[in-house]
Amino acid sequence: MTDEHYKWMRKAVDLAVQSISEPGRDDPPPAVGAVIVKDGIEVASAFRGQCAAGNHAEKCAIESAGERDLSGAVVYTTLEPCSRRNAPKVACAQRLIDQGVGTVYIGLYDPNPKIYREGWKMLRDAGISLRDFPADLRNELREINAAFLNQYRSNGKASGSATFDYVHSPIFTIGEPPVVIDTKWSHAASGVIHAYSERGQIALARYAESLDEIDDPSAMDFNPDKHSVTANEGNIIIFRGPRENIYAIVKVEQVLSLDRGDDRNEVAFTYEIRTINIKGPLDGLSEQE
Repeated sequence: MTDEHYKWMRKAVDLAVQSISEPGRDDPPPAVGAVIVKDGIEVASAFRGQCAAGNHAEKCAIESAGERDLSGAVVYTTLEPCSRRNAPKVACAQRLIDQGVGTVYIGLYDPNPKIYREGWKMLRDAGISLRDFPADLRNELREINAAFLNQYRSNGKASGSATFDYVHSPIFTIGEPPVVIDTKWSHAASGVIHAYSERGQIALARYAESLDEIDDPSAMDFNPDKHSVTANEGNIIIFRGPRENIYAIVKVEQVLSLDRGDDRNEVAFTYEIRTINIKGPLDGLSEQE
């Protein structure tokens, strides 16, 4: 790491803040900045949406470079270049490969478990050198992109579904304040996963096959000495919440594992947050008897 490299990464972060969200988009978009440097001189730079609504920063920067030869250039981008685009669009990783760039510095990796590190792998397999931004800039980018990142780490609804990379982001938060429940996960095998909570706060509903079969989650076997369970696909896990009458009922839908030959580490589940034996509303939650 040299001061010169840091200068261009710093500029990419500053550009990311200027990103423009495309109109009508429901999910939070990432803030991305990209700088292209060749022989120590800036060739082009851009932020997401600069050249057109929804256009990625790398694409805008390449277009801004015009006919300049980018072979061997160094690219500083705050987010892993995308690996997939709907035709006729071209993925940014492929654009960089086609331009023959020599090195790519990456700030954050895509949090979407379906494409996490795919762009990185495309660049690596094309013989492009890869480097990471330093920790201070990565932390700054996490703050800038908090909403974009958190959609893959939490779901603020009382019921819903989640899909995430349990290796890259082992903790997934469900619910919304004041009632949130942290669920923690780790690798077991393809189709099998370990789930964790505080001791005595987690149980396996061994005979239930659907969420609505759980009438009283408090009746499950919450062993005070256990802080983890091992679940297969189709199993239902009960997490006891911050108050003893609040529970998350979670059904494991799918578990993928790189170590077992799958193309990614991923867990998908459906869930409900349920309150029991409440004589009146609790912190905005509707009474459920």
